[in-house]
Amino acid sequence: MKFRDLPKVALGSASVLAALYVGFSPRVAKNLYGNMLFHPYPYPEGDYQSGHIAGLVYRDVFFESLDGTRLHGWYFEQTGARRTILFSHGNTGNLSDRRSLVASVLASGENVFIYDYRGYGRSHGNPDVQGVIDDACAAYDYLAKDCGLASDEIVLYGESLGAAITCQLSIRRKSAGIILQSGFASLTRIGREHVPLMHLYPAILFPHPLLDNLRILRSEHAPLLIVHGVKDTTVPFHHAEEMYARARGPKTLIVFPEADHTDIPEVAGDKFISALRTFLGGLPTVDVEVVISD
Repeated sequence: MKFRDLPKVALGSASVLAALYVGFSPRVAKNLYGNMLFHPYPYPEGDYQSGHIAGLVYRDVFFESLDGTRLHGWYFEQTGARRTILFSHGNTGNLSDRRSLVASVLASGENVFIYDYRGYGRSHGNPDVQGVIDDACAAYDYLAKDCGLASDEIVLYGESLGAAITCQLSIRRKSAGIILQSGFASLTRIGREHVPLMHLYPAILFPHPLLDNLRILRSEHAPLLIVHGVKDTTVPFHHAEEMYARARGPKTLIVFPEADHTDIPEVAGDKFISALRTFLGGLPTVDVEVVISD
């Protein structure tokens, strides 16, 4: 190779490196990073046989996402409930893995509708960021259109990754309140904390929507409850502190010093249930028609 050819070789090498850099970015290599972000357990993994949680029978619900993908959920209805909590779960497993958590949420006295994103449980398709957001919107629309619920009768609940999906849902659909449990401040922040290589990529090379809870919470939103364990090693507690600091009011932060990422129902027990009841009880009153039969 002659000296005069070196600039061409260098330019060619730089082009290859640039192509590799962009090609392996989270936004372009969606399948690679999707496998890191989503860990679905498809049916029949999980307990689909008992038909109830904490003695309360659930109803199987099948509905379509915004693009027609067939989705599945469980709907728990109980006497005296004034609202329905729309539950968006975390990135691993499926809805059947949330039995302990759902039992605690049901103990608040409200109805619960938990659903599976595409690719999880009995829901069809394969998960991606925009797809699971569409799935959350479809779950809300099922409650609003098929069940006839008004926006002030729906509370949005998100666990871990579901907290980010819930924030995205909150700017697309109105609700009475928002509960974020063990959530991260933004996908870029948590991604860079777990995979330092992600620091090489600017936000523009992450999937869009960015799943940036901080940006959403800076704007006006429904009454907010943030719940987090101080010993959370998956999503460190500082994420909850930052979301609370940036969020507009009304807002509440409930801290459980001994809890990790997934054990809040077991570690916090009645204190967790009490926090849910207090928050839900403080939401504006919903008019309920009471029919007394002879």
